[in-house]
Amino acid sequence: MKKIVLLLGLVLLTLTACGQKKSHTASSASTSEDKLDTTLPIISNAEKNTVVKKTLLFPKTENGSQQKQIVTYKDEQFLSLSIEQVSPNADDLKQAIKEYGVEEAQAVLNRSLEADEHYRQVKDLPGFSMSLQILNENELKRVTNLDFQTLDVDKAAETEYLKALKLKELLKMSPAQYVENQLLNGAKEE
Repeated sequence: MKKIVLLLGLVLLTLTACGQKKSHTASSASTSEDKLDTTLPIISNAEKNTVVKKTLLFPKTENGSQQKQIVTYKDEQFLSLSIEQVSPNADDLKQAIKEYGVEEAQAVLNRSLEADEHYRQVKDLPGFSMSLQILNENELKRVTNLDFQTLDVDKAAETEYLKALKLKELLKMSPAQYVENQLLNGAKEE
């Protein structure tokens, strides 16, 4: 009889230990699932809050112009767009450079830009900047910067100077989609 009681005690002890072990294992699995569930939103939020900068280089056109665009965005929102275009100088600019030198030709170019009615409409818009630089006798560099965080897109889209950029249509698509479209149209990512 003592052997039976002892045997029953051992069986109960074994079952109790196994029951706790299974319970402990189940709670470990539950804890790791909880960790995974709480980690995924953090990763998702981090991806949404990451600022992405893509540099796109377009092939040279027939006239020798080449464009580079730097698109900066966070999640589904454009932050900025910088368009840099290097193109051959027009014949009259080449002639002015030969006669007056690069520095004087640059000063004349800047004055003519300031006198341009269409440029004056946009030059003081917050979020817009543009520069023209004579690189050498044969090349001119134009850099246009658009900061979408401060730019009044409705007002900018109405100006003759920026109408060709189709800013409203641009902002209707996601930045990732815009980059993908540019890549499909021949741009290469740097």
